[in-house]
Amino acid sequence: MAQDYLARGILMTFPVVGIAMGTWGFFWEVFLLFSVFIVGRRKGILTASIFLTLGYIAALLVYRVNAINYLGFVPLAGLLGVFGWQKGWPVRVNFFWSAVLAGTLGVAQTLPFIVHGIDANTASAMINTTIEQYQASGMLEIMGQQGINEVQIRDILQQGIEIYALVIPSIAAILAIIEFGFVFYFVRRLFRKDLVWVPFTHWRLPWYSVWGAVLGIACYLLGDQFSWAFIRGLGINLMVVYGALTLVLGICAYLFLLQSPKIPRILKWVLILLNLIYFMFSFVSIIIFGLFDLVVNFRRLPEES
Repeated sequence: MAQDYLARGILMTFPVVGIAMGTWGFFWEVFLLFSVFIVGRRKGILTASIFLTLGYIAALLVYRVNAINYLGFVPLAGLLGVFGWQKGWPVRVNFFWSAVLAGTLGVAQTLPFIVHGIDANTASAMINTTIEQYQASGMLEIMGQQGINEVQIRDILQQGIEIYALVIPSIAAILAIIEFGFVFYFVRRLFRKDLVWVPFTHWRLPWYSVWGAVLGIACYLLGDQFSWAFIRGLGINLMVVYGALTLVLGICAYLFLLQSPKIPRILKWVLILLNLIYFMFSFVSIIIFGLFDLVVNFRRLPEES
């Protein structure tokens, strides 16, 4: 009962308090997500929706339109997770669609930045600050001895800023998915008696989730071919998000196979040693392995497990 009332209080007050204290961010949204799941699991999705909506309305009444500049809406994805539990969706299906919603809401927070981008003055100030830090630390002199002058460093920093500006939506989506996944995992542990527990080596996404990666590759190729900057950027961001997801899935599948009694122990240690030696190659290989596992199902896991 104490958890229930505390969770309701968090849903109603944290949006306003977060803006007032200037503490709205990753952990603030984690508290809200936990509260959504706790209230939703015990009292239903309607009750959780009402209390969360009241919290957002209170923030809008107090701070009016300015509240939108501070509020994050990733906690709304928790409502879809609760809905999936009530409807008995398989864990992988529930997580996938809730993560899609969480990622989309995370990207929505970056829309003002995407529209305006990084202006030339801001980029120049960032580059100058970095150059000054390099000079103070002596790195600029070391780079000069290696044949890299200040002009080249400025060009590299400019390219880095452009790449960063391009992938900001995917970074926001990945952070939102991490946020949701963190809460989803621990809430399922909290309600372990009521919900089916899935060990790490059995984590999967629905097979049709691979179409998101296919869409990302297609958008990138089309955008690059016809010089469509928006489509190309969409493809790059989708591929970055799927790179992070398939990395986790690849690790799950790889550890599952390493646990197989059919593989000799000496071979397992050799594989682990090779992974450490050829880290970057192993990193890319695991991402590809996780991507193909969506379709091939190397672990031969039943669809509903």
